[in-house]
Amino acid sequence: MLAGVVTLGLGLVAFDRLILPTNDARGGTKLYDYVYASGKSENVEFVANNMSNNGYLCFGSSEWYISKDRVSTCPQAVLGETGAGADMTFIGEGYDQSLWQAIAAGAYGSSSGIKNRKVMLVISPQWFFKGSGDQSKFSSKFSYSLYRACMQSSSISDETKAYIRRRCAALGVDSSKLAAASRDTALDAANDVAYAAADSWKLRSQLVNIENVAPEKSAARLDAESSGTSTEPDWDALLAQAETDGAAACTNNDFGVYDAYWEKNHAYDPELFQSFSEADDEYADLECLLRVCEEVGFEPMVCILPVHGQWYDVSDVSSEERAGYYEKIRSICSEAGVSYADFSGFEYEKYFLCDTVHPGWKGWVRIEHAFYDFVNDKRGQDDCVTWGSDSK
Repeated sequence: MLAGVVTLGLGLVAFDRLILPTNDARGGTKLYDYVYASGKSENVEFVANNMSNNGYLCFGSSEWYISKDRVSTCPQAVLGETGAGADMTFIGEGYDQSLWQAIAAGAYGSSSGIKNRKVMLVISPQWFFKGSGDQSKFSSKFSYSLYRACMQSSSISDETKAYIRRRCAALGVDSSKLAAASRDTALDAANDVAYAAADSWKLRSQLVNIENVAPEKSAARLDAESSGTSTEPDWDALLAQAETDGAAACTNNDFGVYDAYWEKNHAYDPELFQSFSEADDEYADLECLLRVCEEVGFEPMVCILPVHGQWYDVSDVSSEERAGYYEKIRSICSEAGVSYADFSGFEYEKYFLCDTVHPGWKGWVRIEHAFYDFVNDKRGQDDCVTWGSDSK
């Protein structure tokens, strides 16, 4: 019996050390900041070891999947491949909403490997649809590794931890995992070790795919790194390019939606008769996210995305309903004393979005411009966005 246990233990050690890839730095030929793939965002150690020196954590959701094959002015193309000196390090995937982001911010903010403390939070209007968006999917998106790091952080207050745990329980997360991460009892502490190891192995098993899909650094990027120089993008030229490329991609509709999306989804209208006034839980989770940022020492810029004005008009979501949503988000940011980049004024700008939800050709340029100004302390020196005050 004892021999069997020893053999099993040795096998697990060998599996951990000899078979699974490590979370170490991978070298300088690829851009891991811009990878959108399962297992990346949940792996704090890998992200910290492989984000660029000028990388800033950007918490969001499905907008990160927009590649340059779809939108020529996406962040990888404008910031990652040009040597601009400021990279967006993507954190989050589709259906990750404010509570998931709060947990992730707690985990990343408590890591000594994260040097740059300015972060961007991309807030999607769909999170605040009736019933608080897609919160029902939270339990399937739950990351034990992120939750554990958040709940065991000495930087996060007991009050905030209690709120996060209560919300996770309400959204269907296994109570044994919640107890283990908090180490409620000796048995829970033992379970924590087991859960953490299993989740770590799962995340490390996904690293091969992450390495495979990571884009190679361009020649311009390598030249900028070798020379130690950076060049601010030409925003006006990019907006002109965005107009041209958007028009070329959107030829079968008047909404500025790319052709393939329109062909497949023009009859699909989840926005029909929506409201933004029945999402109290999501608004509270957003307040928690901003509180976590403060507690871990992150300086956030909240990116307030616009809805597609023309599409929401035909979906019978009134301008008053939309205005109330924007004002609610601005109010939460102001109460928390955080900066926000408000793009609500671009509801009707063609090509701000590439479909009815995600940033498109012009939208990405404007968001990138605001991000660049934020991390370089140039906020308010241009007209790319309406800036909100960061004073309480």
